Amino acid sequence: MSTSILGEGEIARCLEVARETAREAGALAQRGRHEGIAIENKGEVDLVTDCDHRCEALVIERLSKAFPDHHIVGEEGGGGAQSDVGDQPVWYVDPIDGTTNFAHGMPWYAVSLGLEQGGVRLCGAVYVPENGWEFHARRGCGAYLGEHRLFVSKTPDLDRALVATGFGYDRRRTPDNNLDEFRAVLLRCQGMRRIGVASIDLAMVARGWLDAYWEIKLSPWDISAGALLVQEAGGRVSGLDGADLDSRNGYTVASNGKFHDELIAILQRVRAEREAGA
Repeated sequence: MSTSILGEGEIARCLEVARETAREAGALAQRGRHEGIAIENKGEVDLVTDCDHRCEALVIERLSKAFPDHHIVGEEGGGGAQSDVGDQPVWYVDPIDGTTNFAHGMPWYAVSLGLEQGGVRLCGAVYVPENGWEFHARRGCGAYLGEHRLFVSKTPDLDRALVATGFGYDRRRTPDNNLDEFRAVLLRCQGMRRIGVASIDLAMVARGWLDAYWEIKLSPWDISAGALLVQEAGGRVSGLDGADLDSRNGYTVASNGKFHDELIAILQRVRAEREAGA
């Protein structure tokens, strides 16, 4: 098992394979939805479809064949357990990010593949099949939509910002459900959007269509590829404490960087007030 740090040429090849694999999985998802899908409940409001499983199996097969020494962590349990893999390269795979949208026939879903090593994001691909959007990034080489270089927005303050967020599947059972934070930011920003797909939210921040995004209780397969897009587009990603984002942390704030600390301060204040009143 190799633990040496990947070189630039190796990372470039990883991204090439990730892009091809994401497109192939996206095409499979499109065909599956048009032919009909079987839907199951993983939890109270959390869905999974047979397409999720088929797309994840395809991704794991392609990545395992191309990179047999890499660890793979898939949302639907494929590839292996989410654990400390040290310096081994690890792929975080979401075969259909936005399964609820997918199951309801909405076009907002994506295939998200992110590669990390030692906690460092190396490359990532986010493919949105119904729109034909292919977002991709390699560490130190910029973020792109197809061949178009991406840069975050120049919106200077939160008052003029278009912001996105999301809500966890356990929102009915816990007060830590982002509703208080949502209200506080909504009253400060220009507008709020709820797309329901973390990887697309992050890609839209990188593209400059959104000025900021935050969410709690995400998984690394939701975050890894999209967070690199934002970084490589000149934005900032962090945890709720403002520290550099660890994809395994799950508490994510992404922005164009111009009012990042202000957004974090609002989120921290609301959370502190809730905990004090508990």
